Amino acid sequence: MFKGESSTFTRARLAGLMLIVCLAPGYLHAQQADIPPTLAEDQVKAGPDAAPVEQRIVNGRPSFYWLRQSIHPVSWFAGGVSPLLRRIPAINSEGNHSDRPKAMSGIKFGVRGHGQGSGFGPEIKPFHTNLFNAGIKAEIPLSVTYKMYQLAQANVDVPLAPAGKLDIELTGRYASRPSENFFGLGNDSNVSNHARYRGVLREGGAGLSTRIAEAWTLRVGGSYRSVGITQPRQFLSASDAFHDENIPGLTVEPASALFVTRASVQRDTRDDPDLTAKGGLLRVEASLNEGQTGGDFSYWQYRGELRQYFSLSNDNRKVIGLRATIETNQAKGGSAVPFFDMPFIGSFSTLRGFDNRRFIDRSAITASVDYRYRIWRRFDWGLFMDTGQVAPEVRNFAWNRLHTGYGMRFVVRARENRALIIDMARSREEPFKLYVDFSPLF
Repeated sequence: MFKGESSTFTRARLAGLMLIVCLAPGYLHAQQADIPPTLAEDQVKAGPDAAPVEQRIVNGRPSFYWLRQSIHPVSWFAGGVSPLLRRIPAINSEGNHSDRPKAMSGIKFGVRGHGQGSGFGPEIKPFHTNLFNAGIKAEIPLSVTYKMYQLAQANVDVPLAPAGKLDIELTGRYASRPSENFFGLGNDSNVSNHARYRGVLREGGAGLSTRIAEAWTLRVGGSYRSVGITQPRQFLSASDAFHDENIPGLTVEPASALFVTRASVQRDTRDDPDLTAKGGLLRVEASLNEGQTGGDFSYWQYRGELRQYFSLSNDNRKVIGLRATIETNQAKGGSAVPFFDMPFIGSFSTLRGFDNRRFIDRSAITASVDYRYRIWRRFDWGLFMDTGQVAPEVRNFAWNRLHTGYGMRFVVRARENRALIIDMARSREEPFKLYVDFSPLF
């Protein structure tokens, strides 16, 4: 007994402890019992029009289930976010109720960010799924964050053959990023050299996309890009801080214009492009970039990406995701590669736990492993570890030059595979870094 503690208070504490011990064994059972029923094998064989056959992960409910569920902390959290989850499908709908037929045109409303450090804000997306009754799909996403990061796009898909076997893709994009990080080039750049710049991108392009097999897609095309580097908002300018280092493209004027031709091949077997549980993605791309104005830029760019997902349970509650990327830029002749087109690591999708665009060079490699576990009907919990490095050439990569970050994540699921992802990461440079993302990618 603690000094000065009354016997009545001690008995109350012991009674509360006994109540927790008695209720604890039923917590996990209560969670699994609340998961919606899955289709039984007999139901799948009988077809969708047959009488439903329920098959629960856990049959029956434990004693005092209603009491244990009501005092479970996850139940309290679910009660608090349920109104938000009910609103998310409405925000991202086509302007119609879910029980009505989907319109062929309309406006989607949503919330999105533009990468780490950009904040988030509203998105408006006018769209049409059958323009001129010719099967043409068009959408114009427009978004701006509270930190004034702006993005305007136009995507048009014109089918030339049925079943996506041959399409013309037309794209246009304007992006303004008022405060991008820059720490200098190289894998050993010093965090104390932190500066920023504003990048303005204008791009228009066209290409052909063809499905060469059930999961294989080939794309070829070209685009014209204009990239301007200007003064950042209320921060040390990178063009001033690194004016003695002759970094290609790091000048305020004039804007750099490039003509880009590219080709890519992709194999996609994922069961869902966002919150994937099974399958994988393999993509290889090569592009030739020829500078038109603003600098002597001429270079080849090669990219490779691999993602693979493994479900550890039949109900897809436990999933492991593996991701690896590699990119390198090779200058032609005596030309240069502009810094704004070099690969970087340090972001939500490359290396968590570091500042955005923390390391940058002509070549980069990253690898990640994620574990996701469904703890409730609409909540996932997970762990992750990222590693990567940059170098002038691929041959300069080394095991002892890797940067590593790790942490945990929490996923709030909504309908239509929408989700809110919160990642908490740490590294040798950042003891705690928080990421909030509205466009889930696992």
